[in-house]
Amino acid sequence: MQSSRPLQFTSNGDRRPVFSRLGQRFLESPGKGLFVICLMQVAFWSVLPAATSTAPPLDIVEMLAWGEHWQLGYYKHPPLPAWIAQTARMITGEPILGPMVASQLLVALTFVFVFLLGKRLLGARNALLGTALSTGVYYFSWPTPELNHNVVQMPIWAACFWLFAVIREDPRKIGPWLGLGLAACIGIYAKYSVVLLYAVLGVWILVEPRLRRALLTIGPWAGAVLALLVAAPHLVWLVRTDFMPITYAEARSAAAADSPWRPAGFLLAQLGDHAPMLVPLLFAFLPWLARAPESEQLSAPSQAVRFLAIMTLAPVLATAAGAALIGAGLKDMWGAPMFTTSGLFAVALLSRRLTDTAARRLLAGAAVLLVVLPVAFAAQVPVAFQLVKKPPRDGAPMPAIAGSVTAAWRAATGHPLRYVGGSTWLAGLVSAGSIDHPAIVVDRDLAYSPWVTRADLKRDGLLIVSFADKLAPPQPGMTASSIGDVEIPWSGAKPLMLHYEIYPPRP
Repeated sequence: MQSSRPLQFTSNGDRRPVFSRLGQRFLESPGKGLFVICLMQVAFWSVLPAATSTAPPLDIVEMLAWGEHWQLGYYKHPPLPAWIAQTARMITGEPILGPMVASQLLVALTFVFVFLLGKRLLGARNALLGTALSTGVYYFSWPTPELNHNVVQMPIWAACFWLFAVIREDPRKIGPWLGLGLAACIGIYAKYSVVLLYAVLGVWILVEPRLRRALLTIGPWAGAVLALLVAAPHLVWLVRTDFMPITYAEARSAAAADSPWRPAGFLLAQLGDHAPMLVPLLFAFLPWLARAPESEQLSAPSQAVRFLAIMTLAPVLATAAGAALIGAGLKDMWGAPMFTTSGLFAVALLSRRLTDTAARRLLAGAAVLLVVLPVAFAAQVPVAFQLVKKPPRDGAPMPAIAGSVTAAWRAATGHPLRYVGGSTWLAGLVSAGSIDHPAIVVDRDLAYSPWVTRADLKRDGLLIVSFADKLAPPQPGMTASSIGDVEIPWSGAKPLMLHYEIYPPRP
């Protein structure tokens, strides 16, 4: 009688399943395991979402609208994410796939710095496990196809954590201080919330005697000078624009301050964003997955656990406490860069139980997340068409939107379309999808669009687009020569009704 046991791939007498043997190989060569994790992250989280998207996500639309003008800053944010998005589009020629690949490369770079930190604190094997467990943090998965300031911050925070760990080992070396200064000033070009990271590291330097004594050496001050030199162009821009992004952020924060319990809700949201991490942990430790008897691993060094606990918890707790004290609003996504050490912290706490069998299963669970989640993300557009008839924004018919209003402009003026105004989302789709590739006038406000002047609009004209049920007021100081509506077919969903106003060139 034939055996009923399932078929297993075996080699050279090794009767373990192929995935178990692969996992063991990665445990023995953690660098190879890191490469596979990064490769899966970049491939699955960029190619699959791009394959089902007919328009870029909102933040990519915004980054592309800004990035082509190469400003030192923009009315909402510092410039680095917009520069990266525009560079990706220039290299690939793709407004959807290019920025998505760039976003995943940033996540992969974050994983590299997480691994380097873990290798220094916990050893290479546990560094790989901590990096793999990071794939179970929400911020490293579902939001990442949307290249924005939160994603760009992630490798910067991870690099600063790693460099700070290097500095703590020998504060007299100048090189790591210079590296930390460079990473810190790059953070200013990414998002201003990086100052929270500076505060946490600054307090640590003042509290720890060895680091406090290092303030009497040249290293910290050389790093600070380097940071100021590199950040100087943007800081000058901030002064010249009366700190426009900071004013915008303050207004947005005030608008978000809707409840005194919001900081508690923020903390609960951060906890919930770690729920996917349960998948690889359940793979590793569920009792019905019988564990082969193996020797126990050593506990993580107490200094490493303390370091990771502070780096993982201090920024988010300080954010919630600060918001509670001053009554500021909080957005859950602001926690995105704060948890680059979560996986390492969990591994440090569980290190005694992470036998090779459990470790291999943890890696398998992370691999499942790296496949299943991007497949689910890619499926949301076609599934939404079938179930709710209102897909997400990355399912919008960008080619039809841009083509229709561009054709209307050309028919009315006989000129290429140079400028399009309206909401960043709708005008950005026209800009990204039109054959004329017009520059956008953000919310029709020239203060938000320093790359265009009134003289430019008089010379080249302006097309205003809006949804037909949300008409924009007439453009001040200009007279429309043509006003109309156009119906945009949307496969499987209700057609979009767009309204346009044509302000023709007046040479």
